[in-house]
Amino acid sequence: MHFLSTLTTVSLLALSASALPTIQSTNGIAVRASPSAVKSNTTTAAGAVSPTLVPVFSIKTGSLKGLNGVAIPAVCPPSRADFIAKLNTNVAAGNVLGTPITFNTNAAVQDTTTNKNRATAMLITLQNFTGKKGVGCPAASTPELLTQQKTGVMAKPGVLCT
Repeated sequence: MHFLSTLTTVSLLALSASALPTIQSTNGIAVRASPSAVKSNTTTAAGAVSPTLVPVFSIKTGSLKGLNGVAIPAVCPPSRADFIAKLNTNVAAGNVLGTPITFNTNAAVQDTTTNKNRATAMLITLQNFTGKKGVGCPAASTPELLTQQKTGVMAKPGVLCT
């Protein structure tokens, strides 16, 4: 009977380990994740947008003029803190007022397509900032986002879209 309970325990341990999600490591070897790793990985995937992924806007709120002298509302662009908070809400929802967005929150991923997708998500957030479809700030209020959307490279402050 002791043998049977030991065998059952070993079987249960093997079964519980096989139920863990498989994570691909950087060297291509599949490994099983511990429950705590699964939780932290989920938190990272659905986690907050790092401020390092949001360019600093060169145009200041209240300037009334955006890229190429385009008139912009006095409240545009929004404050950095307000913008990042709204972006976090939208990224968590996966959409902005029904418009799907894609925003990879992993700051280590910096390929062209990912950065273009991030810029598009930020522009959609900006243009619908008030919570009403199409009511927000025009893209001209954030030339850095236009540059990133066009080039796939995160723009530096003051570098305008050409």
